[in-house]
Order: sequence, then structure tokens, then C-alpha cells
Amino acid sequence: MVTKKTAKKTAKKTATTIVGKAELVERIYNSKGSRQLSLTKLQIGTVVSGALEETKKSLLKRETIRFPGYYSFRTVMQKQRVAMNLQDRKKMIIPARRVPKAKFSVDLKKEIGKSE
Repeated sequence: MVTKKTAKKTAKKTATTIVGKAELVERIYNSKGSRQLSLTKLQIGTVVSGALEETKKSLLKRETIRFPGYYSFRTVMQKQRVAMNLQDRKKMIIPARRVPKAKFSVDLKKEIGKSE
């Protein structure tokens, strides 16, 4: 049985590290592959920024982005729905809109599941 105490202990153990663009550039810079190519941090940062910008442009054009073995990104239409404002208990209509969606590969999911 999961109690509040055990839930809190579990939550503390599974604290996550946020990897931003700067951290990603640092990790790529310190990897073996970038040393063989002798890339600078600035060059790696430019490539990462360019990849992110092109991903954004592709999603805005409603294109699907696929990285086989890792994940894919696409946009989908979210239907109009009715929600309730919890402060004044009034129902309101949230209009349909396009939202980004990510799908991870089966292999990546399995690998992540084994890492615990």
C-alpha cells in the first residue's frame, strides 16, 4: 500500500535533471564524436540551434519530423471542448486548436524502462 510518506520518499528519489540547450551542447562537446571532428562549442551550439529552429519551422508547416529509433513530432488538431472555471463554476468552451504531439519509439521506451 502506498501511503503519503512512501509517496514522498519515492518522489524525492526520482528527482529529474533538466537538460537545456547549453547542457546539451556541453555533453556533445565532451563526447568522443565531436573530438574526432574537432568541433568547437560555438559550432555545436550553432548546429543545435539550427536543428531546433528547423524542427519548429517544420511543425509550423504541419510536417512530421521523424528520428527513427528515438521519437517523432507532429501536430494534431485538438477538438473543441467544454471546461469549467473552478473559481466561479461557469462552463466555458475551449476552441479547437492545433497542438504538438511527440511519439517515442518502442525501443527507446524499452531502454528507458530498463534503466531504473
